[in-house]
Amino acid sequence: MNGDLVMLGTIHRDPQGSARLAAALAGLDWGLISVEVSPYGLSFRRRQGPALLAELERNLPRAASQAGLGLEGARSHPGLAWLRAYLALPHEWTVCQEQAARRGVPCVALDFSGLSRRLLAGADELISAANLAHVLGSPAPASAALERRRASDLLTGRGGWPRPPAPEPGREAGLARRLGRLLAAGQRRGLLPLVHVGGWRHLLAGQEPPTLADRLGVPPERRVLV
Repeated sequence: MNGDLVMLGTIHRDPQGSARLAAALAGLDWGLISVEVSPYGLSFRRRQGPALLAELERNLPRAASQAGLGLEGARSHPGLAWLRAYLALPHEWTVCQEQAARRGVPCVALDFSGLSRRLLAGADELISAANLAHVLGSPAPASAALERRRASDLLTGRGGWPRPPAPEPGREAGLARRLGRLLAAGQRRGLLPLVHVGGWRHLLAGQEPPTLADRLGVPPERRVLV
C-alpha cells in the first residue's frame, strides 16, 4: 500500500508555493489527491474571507498609526502578508483542485472541520486594529526561504536546527485513519497512486509521538519537500 502513496510537504503561505506545488504535481503519476485542509475551512474562507480581508484593509490605517508606521510600510509588513494568506483559500487547495480537474480525478479535503471551526472562531479579532497594530510592532515571521531551508535540513537529517514540537497524536492518528480509508477506496476504484499534500512537519521521521508519514510507513523517497 505504501508504494501507492506519495506525501508532499509544503511551506504554508509560501509566496512561491503555488508554482512549486504545480510543478511537483505535474512531474508525478497520480490518480487521486488529498489536501490537509478541512471542508469547513474551505467554506469559511469562501464565504467570509473576502469580507474579512476588506475589513483588514479598513482597519489598517488606524493600526499603522498606533504602531508608528506609514501606511505603505505597514502594507508591506511580512506579518500582514502571513495574515492575508491565512484568511484566503490555501494555495495547496487551489492548485490541487485545478490539477485534479485537468486529470478528471477526485480532490479530497482531508482535515478535520471541528479543528478548523475552533481555529477560525477568532478570525474577527485577528483583523481588529488592535491586533493589526500588535502584528506591525512584532518581529517579522520567518521567511518562506528560511523555513524551506530548515525543513530541508531536518528532513535530510542535517543538524543545526531545533526540531519542531511533536505532532498532536490524536490529529495525526485521525489523519492516518482517513488516509488509510482513502487509499482503500482508491484501490477499489482504480485511482491510485494517491498524492497527499500537507505541511512539511508531517513528513519528519523519528518524532515521538510519530508523524503522519511514520504512522503510515511512508519510505523516505516518497516524502517530498515542495
